[in-house]
Amino acid sequence: MAYVSSFWLQWGMVCSVFALVFAQDSLWDCSDRDDILRDVPAEVNTPSDCTLDCTARTYRAVLELQNRLTIRFTDSHAGDLEEYCWSTRIKCSPGQRLQSAFILLPVDLSVVDRETLRLQINSETNGATLHQHTEYSLFPSECGLRFDVTEHIAAKERQANLCVKIIAQEQSTLGRGLMCPPFLVTTWEKWNQG
Repeated sequence: MAYVSSFWLQWGMVCSVFALVFAQDSLWDCSDRDDILRDVPAEVNTPSDCTLDCTARTYRAVLELQNRLTIRFTDSHAGDLEEYCWSTRIKCSPGQRLQSAFILLPVDLSVVDRETLRLQINSETNGATLHQHTEYSLFPSECGLRFDVTEHIAAKERQANLCVKIIAQEQSTLGRGLMCPPFLVTTWEKWNQG
């Protein structure tokens, strides 16, 4: 009997160590509960019209495809001069894993040449230039131009904020063509389905 209890004690310790290692390897604090009703913090801002429009269009597409993803839309906040930033400390629900992260740039294509637009990541460790993501996407084209930032959000050495600057050949036309500030869209999948 002592052997059986010792075995279970050792097995429990091994499982605890694995759980701790995987928890530390996780990139997000997946501690949000899936409560239907929550207290809304006082500092929550109303999403931009472009974000709300894209949310409605995207969820309509998700329903048509009968896809079971969680999608989160996050407006940017102002960084340094002409920068748009998002926190990299993204909350997620337990059992979720990041599938993709895109910055959507809502522009009026009658004013701006889409081929000349790029995003420059501004950080101490990364100055990458992002080109438009033109492959199939769940996000309708009316949402804006898509820039894939999944690897930059998921990077182990990430900073507290992901900040980008919009690069265009003619900055003057960009000002007239930008319909709303860019916003971040993340998709999450369940990873502990049994």
